[in-house]
Amino acid sequence: SYLPLYSSNTYYGLNEQLVPGVVPTQLANPNVKWETTVSRNLGLDLSFFKNRVQFTTDIYYNSTKDLLLQNPIPQTSGYTQQTQNIAATSNRGIEFQLSGLIVQTKDFSYSASYNMSFNRNRVEKLNDGITSKGYASGWDSNTGNDYLVEVGKPLGQMYGYRSDGYYKVSDFNFNATTGVYTLKPDVASFFGVTRSTIQPGTMKLLDLGGSIKNPDGSPAIHTDEDRTVIGNAAPKFIGGLNQQFSYKNWDMSIFVNFSVGNDIYNANKIELTNSRLRGVNLLESVNGRFTTIDQNGKSIYNNPAKLEEYNANATTWRPYENSNLFTDWAVEDGSFLRINNITLGYTLPTDLAKKIKLSSLRFYATVNNLATITGYSGFDPEVNTRTNGGLTPGVDYSAYPRSRTILLGINLTF
Repeated sequence: SYLPLYSSNTYYGLNEQLVPGVVPTQLANPNVKWETTVSRNLGLDLSFFKNRVQFTTDIYYNSTKDLLLQNPIPQTSGYTQQTQNIAATSNRGIEFQLSGLIVQTKDFSYSASYNMSFNRNRVEKLNDGITSKGYASGWDSNTGNDYLVEVGKPLGQMYGYRSDGYYKVSDFNFNATTGVYTLKPDVASFFGVTRSTIQPGTMKLLDLGGSIKNPDGSPAIHTDEDRTVIGNAAPKFIGGLNQQFSYKNWDMSIFVNFSVGNDIYNANKIELTNSRLRGVNLLESVNGRFTTIDQNGKSIYNNPAKLEEYNANATTWRPYENSNLFTDWAVEDGSFLRINNITLGYTLPTDLAKKIKLSSLRFYATVNNLATITGYSGFDPEVNTRTNGGLTPGVDYSAYPRSRTILLGINLTF
């Protein structure tokens, strides 16, 4: 294993010609050492009914120290970060598997194997004196540090704002002379977060802190005080079920896997409900957006009563332009049940196979990724596109859908 310190690029050389070159990407650290993991586990294997039923369980606790992470360094060095051994984590859990030959007759048999695992990880240490540190998934530069690594907490904490719908007409005082909407004194503004103009239909955030005020004394949403943990990519438990059937010369196997309790950071929802990008199709959900244009294409912005009436059934805010804010609206439950694989086969009777000079002949058809049951609105709940060294899991940004494959095959034995 190695960490690259250089990258290739092209630069202008003599006579304004592009020439290839190699440049350092980060400051070398002569004190870097190997990460160390200590694994501990206790296992138990049991069998019953003359080995027709088997049960296996494993309890484990793993601890890792000297984890390599990027750490800020003085910019006088010419760099902003350096790879250092600054963290420690732990990982504990239990896994079990139950297998059995459930039915066996002359012509029919049915066996199954079920497994499940519960895993919990925790950050044990960051560099000296630091109890939490933000990391950016990097899908968009405007989101900033959208994950929080915190001592005593699990990895994968999603860090952002809590959505409170959108600003209603009733949140404002309207000046008919100037045509300006001004927030009422008791309504919090997040202008300091995005520099976007606050008006009816603008996304609204919850004021969690409450202590930050605008110059006029009104409440304000603040970047540091009003962000909180809004999700976690780690599932509560995962598992799978593998079933095998046979009837005379026919055989079938079905494999199903599942995950429960993992959150997904759906960055596609943020980007594709945003009017900042031009020439890009938006999600269907924006059809229910708050609007200042009536069905005849006329502006109703300066008519508060009509604006409120027209948007009485609006389900979401107006697409905004200035920032891809990360809120809990973009965090979805990624739990799923997937029929991962089904195979159906037929084996030719032995006497018929021998007539064509074969010991055995089997035909089969396999379907992979047959169906997925999930409440997630994206293409695939098993997605992980921006990990940042494992610190920002569960991001879905421009991921390709999982393909479904159909295979037909023949097994020949001479």
